[in-house]
Amino acid sequence: MALPIKIVYRRQAAKLMYRRGVTYQQQQAYGAAVDAFTQAMERGYVPLADAKVMRGINLICLKDVGSAIADFDAVIQSAAALVESGDKPHAKDSFLTAQAHYHRGRLRQKAGNEAGALADWSAAIAHHPSYSQPYYQRALVHLSQSLHAEALADLDAAIEGDPTFAMAYFQRGNLRAQLGDMLGAATDWELAVCNDFTFEAAKQKLEKVQKFAYDAKLTQVLSAPLAELGLSVKVRCSAQKLAIHVHRQVGTGVSYYTLPEVIREHLVPLHLAEVTHFQLVGRAGEVNRPDWDQAYDLYKGQPCPPSNWQAAISTIFLFPPFAVPAFFQAAQVKQAYNKGRYSEALRASKAVKGLCIASSVTLGVFTMLPLGYVAYDSMQENPTFKLVKLAEQPQQTIHRPYHKMWEN
Repeated sequence: MALPIKIVYRRQAAKLMYRRGVTYQQQQAYGAAVDAFTQAMERGYVPLADAKVMRGINLICLKDVGSAIADFDAVIQSAAALVESGDKPHAKDSFLTAQAHYHRGRLRQKAGNEAGALADWSAAIAHHPSYSQPYYQRALVHLSQSLHAEALADLDAAIEGDPTFAMAYFQRGNLRAQLGDMLGAATDWELAVCNDFTFEAAKQKLEKVQKFAYDAKLTQVLSAPLAELGLSVKVRCSAQKLAIHVHRQVGTGVSYYTLPEVIREHLVPLHLAEVTHFQLVGRAGEVNRPDWDQAYDLYKGQPCPPSNWQAAISTIFLFPPFAVPAFFQAAQVKQAYNKGRYSEALRASKAVKGLCIASSVTLGVFTMLPLGYVAYDSMQENPTFKLVKLAEQPQQTIHRPYHKMWEN
């Protein structure tokens, strides 16, 4: 049986007011949004719980906490009454109830009722197990109470429910770092940045752990050779300079004049990007004052890398478009070396070789493509090149005697 036009119109008007409320909320016109959601409820918007939750959220933005809690309480009580009546709630109704518990829990937490907040968030999870926000808020409380296992489980669940939850990745990274899992922490911070490119706190954490790993790698490179000299070492990288701190026991002799050459022997082959100098600081025993503190050029005495002019000239014949950058890089090698920028000179030298190889590969590709096509075409029943050849040959007219023609 068709519904009366008046009822249909009333329902459509209620939907229109609800959508208007959502639009006002997006525009941060919270007072207008509250009025729109109120009118939607008065006109019979279905589901009613949806409009109440939305109105409660906007009331929070207006700092009308009492009215917001009243809306959330109404949604929660309606859901409880539905369960008591034996009816099974719809999936959307369960999510709306979970939202009401979640937002009421946030308000309870702000009021200092942490136990009530935890109860609300647990209820929200029970109504909708894949709802990420209650897990996250509960994890923060566990973190404040140093309940690391519980916090980690909740953060895992929050990320499982929403794999793009940047803040959950960030907090889990912090927790993993606190537990000593720096690799897992770096992975989480990287995922946080991937899901929110403006997440500066995660970027800073990631930069710190990457710098720590870089310093640890350089320390490991020097540890073995300096241990043979009775020295322990710690390396820190800052801008274009390395700070290399060596420590010896009192009574252990060391030649600080030959030590820089030992350091160069192991660091130069790494071709450290942007690093040009190192500061060597030596200490003995428990004395805080260093007994050696000098700066050195990391690449002092290194021969100039080859300019590879022959490779640059080869690019002219192999693939001319690569010739210009190849000649430019070849010219930069000696210029950079003479200015003391050994790393830059080395990169330019390698770039010339790379462009020569790229030219060879490009020429090979352009050569093999037509040959490959010809080979493929020759395997066809009617090769293209063969047909063209036949078409180009002049047709020969066969003249036969008339009497033989009639005989046939």
